[in-house]
Amino acid sequence: MNLSRLFLIAAGLAAPAAHAFEVAEFKSGMAQNEVKTLLIANWNFDRIVDPSDDVILAYDTNPDIARRYQFRFCKGKLVGFEQDVRPSLKALIITTNNYNNQYGQPSRVYSNTHVVSNGEKAVFAMFWKNGVDTIGVKYIVLPNVEQMSLAFDTGNLCYSTPRM
Repeated sequence: MNLSRLFLIAAGLAAPAAHAFEVAEFKSGMAQNEVKTLLIANWNFDRIVDPSDDVILAYDTNPDIARRYQFRFCKGKLVGFEQDVRPSLKALIITTNNYNNQYGQPSRVYSNTHVVSNGEKAVFAMFWKNGVDTIGVKYIVLPNVEQMSLAFDTGNLCYSTPRM
């Protein structure tokens, strides 16, 4: 066996198993321009905006649709994805049960109340680990609205996970 082949085998054995989230056609590690191109070509959102250099926000303006995706990037590569879902206690219980069955008990539970300009903001979130990925469900109660989202983050150099 030649030396280069032996090196490739050894490198493969020493490398940790790669984990990467994949939601619909979006995969961690995708280039920022690739994500934006897919959003424009395939997803038919009312608005696609770049509120900062490392975030793409895609959403529909009709509140009855309740569709919003947030993509977070580190050095131009996709490392975080958050998807709003219609908030309900039933959805929270079903999602939590599904994640418990798939990933075991949560690795982190977060619960807190904050004062915001129009009252209180109550936050409840649970996170599960899958290799270097963190999968989460967040439920937020504001004075006039409730929000629920599913979050997917992979380990990166730009921010710690899970991201609240």
